[in-house]
Amino acid sequence: MTIIGRKEEQLELEKCEKSRKSELICVYGRRRVGKTFLIEQTFANYFAFRATGVESGNTRTQLKSFHQRLLDAGDNSKSIPKNWFEAFSRLEKILESDNVRLSVYGKKIVFFDEFPWFATARSDFLEAFGEFWNRCGTVSRNYMFIICGSATSWIIKNVLENTGSLYNRVTSQIFLRPFSLRETEKYMLDRGFGWSRRQIAECQMIFGGLPYFFDLINPNESLSWNIDSLILQPHALLRHESKKLLESTLKKSTSYDEIMKCLASHYYGLEKLECYKQLNISEGTFYRSVENLVKCGYIHESVDYHTKNHPLRLQLVDPFLLFHYKFLKESAGQTMHFSDLYSDSGRYMNWRGHAFEILCMYHINSVKKALGISGVKTSEYSWISNQGKAQIDLVIDRDDGIINICEEKYTDTTFTISKDYATNLINKINIYREETNTKKAIKLVIISAENISGVANTDNITRVITLDDLFE
Repeated sequence: MTIIGRKEEQLELEKCEKSRKSELICVYGRRRVGKTFLIEQTFANYFAFRATGVESGNTRTQLKSFHQRLLDAGDNSKSIPKNWFEAFSRLEKILESDNVRLSVYGKKIVFFDEFPWFATARSDFLEAFGEFWNRCGTVSRNYMFIICGSATSWIIKNVLENTGSLYNRVTSQIFLRPFSLRETEKYMLDRGFGWSRRQIAECQMIFGGLPYFFDLINPNESLSWNIDSLILQPHALLRHESKKLLESTLKKSTSYDEIMKCLASHYYGLEKLECYKQLNISEGTFYRSVENLVKCGYIHESVDYHTKNHPLRLQLVDPFLLFHYKFLKESAGQTMHFSDLYSDSGRYMNWRGHAFEILCMYHINSVKKALGISGVKTSEYSWISNQGKAQIDLVIDRDDGIINICEEKYTDTTFTISKDYATNLINKINIYREETNTKKAIKLVIISAENISGVANTDNITRVITLDDLFE
């Protein structure tokens, strides 16, 4: 199967394979984003050793599974390793044997998939792995260890930010992101979908650019048919995927669910302190949970520099989770159809508009390219007036003395700007300038799925960005 996109990631892996030293590579990212597929497609069958952690398995189960992989690789020991130090001792003998498999560039590639699952409670896995790498990996020049996992917050804490034996040992880290619209389009062209860019964008607004989800979609059916089949029906394959997603990347805790439910009802985000006050969660648990959700990319945390004391704001930005909490959370077990969502048109249109805003934020580099400011340092955020007078979908605050106020509209036809609407846009700018006291020049940008029309479509708008621009 052809790998779509991931060129930079493959180049990084190939660079490590060609290096003249041992490499410890950490590949991480959310569940279903294609981490294992990337590694398999890059190195094919050139693994000297490969093992996968057992989900929810205890230490005995992990060692038993690892023992089987050792046997497959040529180990002759009959008994299961007593502990991880013994397991890595056996692995060392395999890697130092004369018949060990080498890659094209002479590396001994070891792949530990679902690395966090090996490290069960009270096991000596991390200590044994650290001791092994410090003793062997730093001496030999041809080891290439790839550790991979979906438990993003765990990997960041225990591997990338490790202060013990693995401190500063990772030589390369790859955070694998969901597909961009351009990559999704290439994927669907390769698989013969024949969908329009609007259909692809709407698919991305629900499934969030995850290759595994796209692989489940039937290209011979419509998007709405696939949403019914994969998500909305009571026994649909992805009906409970959000729960699995949170549990695979984070520890099992009701706090994550509570925080997500709270933020799902505040499209433009919520002050961090206000979110905490609305939940029945201890302060320590709340702040740890938020930190982990931010690390996983499910929520976005930003500083509101234009409000007194510069409070932090939280916003749910994961498309798949947003769809789940908006339409599925309170309808467990009920039969639903995508067409039913239209029955509550206000709720559906609000979701669709916000999903488009998230899509634009995910493609901020494409937006900046369309504006001709790819090389300009910027900060991006949505904005709410302190007095509730105005909301701005996207603010691009630029280091070159300009602020782009972006109005984002996802409509089925060309978006018409009336005189009253144009006046409202000018009022937004004036309110923003007054409350923020900014001295920068403010320029209005429209991001519309289907372009714009109307008597006021050119007076104060400096640029119109369309869906096609987001695919670039």
